[in-house]
Amino acid sequence: MPQVIVNALKPPVDNAFGLLLKFIEVCPDEIWAEKSGGWPVWQQIYHAITAVDLFVEAPGTAAAELLAEPAVAQLAAAAERTVPRDKVKAACVRAKALADKYLSALADEALPQRNETPFKKINFELTHAATVALLASHTLYHLGAGDAALRNHNLKGVF
Repeated sequence: MPQVIVNALKPPVDNAFGLLLKFIEVCPDEIWAEKSGGWPVWQQIYHAITAVDLFVEAPGTAAAELLAEPAVAQLAAAAERTVPRDKVKAACVRAKALADKYLSALADEALPQRNETPFKKINFELTHAATVALLASHTLYHLGAGDAALRNHNLKGVF
């Protein structure tokens, strides 16, 4: 199964998750709980992590432990409590493993085909190529809110 293109697309995903883990480790507690981009920083990060399940985990498989209500994970409701960093970090490690599993099973010829996972879960049309792009870009978009919060406090960002 050729993976020349898939392997060329994988480094941005690895980079996004590497930066996400770095952010989780360096973000001070007071910033972890503050709003940036309209939502608490931790909630932005958690949303990016839980989206991986939506993009690549097959329907009917055991879902990740929910650390917050689904509406909180979907950025449809503000969280009433802050989820501890160690739990979010563990969820991030799991999401990265899930993304790696998806990418390792993805053949180049499947890239233009519909990804059935988000379609079956929420009737959302994505090709596998778009899914790979979202694994990196969606993660980095939400990480940007956290990075901005660090910089607003005159701290070094992770980018």
